[in-house]
Amino acid sequence: METRQLEYAWSETPPSIAIIEAIASLENCPSTELGPTHGIVLSDTIDPEALDRLVTTGESVSVAFSVGEYDVKLTEKMLLVRAT
Repeated sequence: METRQLEYAWSETPPSIAIIEAIASLENCPSTELGPTHGIVLSDTIDPEALDRLVTTGESVSVAFSVGEYDVKLTEKMLLVRAT
């Protein structure tokens, strides 16, 4: 089971972008190919703008959900993406 765990300063990288980039890395493809080639569309699972607002508040937060065949967990400074 492949996993990516990364720390971020969410003020520099929106969480929604970090998720897409991490999944693309696990899929070994450019992020622009996730939807068309792999059927992975973040907005089919969660509202990316709402997620970005929630995680970048500076408050302690933990959000977990699945997108495609990946489990995603975000905190105020960490992203974990794991293939299921």
